[in-house]
Amino acid sequence: MIRRWIGSTLGQILAIIACSTLATFLLFVAIVLVPNPPPSPPWPWDEALRITSLVNLLEGVPEDKRKRATLVTSAQRPNLSVTVREPPGEAIIACRGNSLDALDLEGVLLADLRNTPELTVRSCDEAEPERAIQVLVPMGAHVLEIYTGNVGRGPFRFGMPGVGALLFLFVSVTTMSTWAIWRVVRPLRRLSERADAFSRELAPTPIEEEGPSEIRAVARTFNLMQERITRSMHERTRTLAAIGHDLRTPLTRMRLQLETSPRDIDVDKLTRNIDLMQAMVASALGFLRSGLDDEKKEWLDLDALLATLCDEYADSGDDVRYEGPGHIRFHGRPGALQRALFNLVENATQFGSVVAVKATVEEHAITIDVADDGPGIPPQHLRDVLEPFFRLDGSRSDRPGSIGLGLSIVLEIVRAHDGTLALANAEPHGLVARITLPRPATG
Repeated sequence: MIRRWIGSTLGQILAIIACSTLATFLLFVAIVLVPNPPPSPPWPWDEALRITSLVNLLEGVPEDKRKRATLVTSAQRPNLSVTVREPPGEAIIACRGNSLDALDLEGVLLADLRNTPELTVRSCDEAEPERAIQVLVPMGAHVLEIYTGNVGRGPFRFGMPGVGALLFLFVSVTTMSTWAIWRVVRPLRRLSERADAFSRELAPTPIEEEGPSEIRAVARTFNLMQERITRSMHERTRTLAAIGHDLRTPLTRMRLQLETSPRDIDVDKLTRNIDLMQAMVASALGFLRSGLDDEKKEWLDLDALLATLCDEYADSGDDVRYEGPGHIRFHGRPGALQRALFNLVENATQFGSVVAVKATVEEHAITIDVADDGPGIPPQHLRDVLEPFFRLDGSRSDRPGSIGLGLSIVLEIVRAHDGTLALANAEPHGLVARITLPRPATG
């Protein structure tokens, strides 16, 4: 399920954006939250430098002279207040707040004053801007108390590392999104180009099945469509060519009869030629539509259909026998299936004296065998006879009115029902035509 979702267009775009955003977020966190990060100038480098220098200098002054040291007096600034106190004799009011400025200053001081890890930097709640941050640095028996103001950096608090991470996030997400969209659009553009070329040239050039699963499915369907349209056009072209070729013979005979003996016309010959032409045209038109044009699928009983068809041939004097399970429920097109079975039985009666029709039902398939005791078909032509307009010479040669479309019509109808048609020679002689149809789940 997850693999199918990732293979879809939406899944791939979201996965790419999510991965790039996560990677950028982790990089941003690593830059911002690295231990003791040195903030970029100008804050708090000036204040930190003064405090660090003052602490280093006071460490060299004897403890009894630190409170009155000139260094303390000279360190006073409008934005920097310095006092040396002796706790617990002198009360020290410690601020307890936290601010980003205070955290920045504390990080720099801890990095510079490694010998005084006990120092604290807190923000104060007082309204005086010059006393916004309190720094307490333990120095033996004394505590160095320093007040400084907030300089701040506003929206650029994190400086270049933060801005760089945000810029990288924007660029990476934009780049990945553009690549993802291009990966989806490129196959669609190729599909559009091939569809336009096919509409103008009818040249079935398969397109590469690439991209997300939906695009691959569209490309696969387009390739099948090209193949079917091309095959249909070729078959119709061959149909027209075959009709034009085969109609010439009866038309020529009719013309000669009219020219040679216009007063003594053989009506029977003219009628036979007309019937022959009608049979050719009907066979060709039947192949072109394969009985599937307007007919809808419905539930039917294949066993009853086969039994009725075989009984009709038996009533006409043909030796046609049927063997079946008694009831075969199938969802298909009754007219098309009847036409296909009629063609098979008709072919069998034309070339054999005994025809055996047998239907069997298995777990997932329905099998219909139509066997005759005729001469059979040469093994090298068992596949060829399924092609349109292919006709054998010899014992199974073309019959009057036949243009080699009977088995082709059967094949098209069977394929339309997701089935297969196979021909095999029987022993010692004869031919078996086998139709295999998928058994419906509710059958």
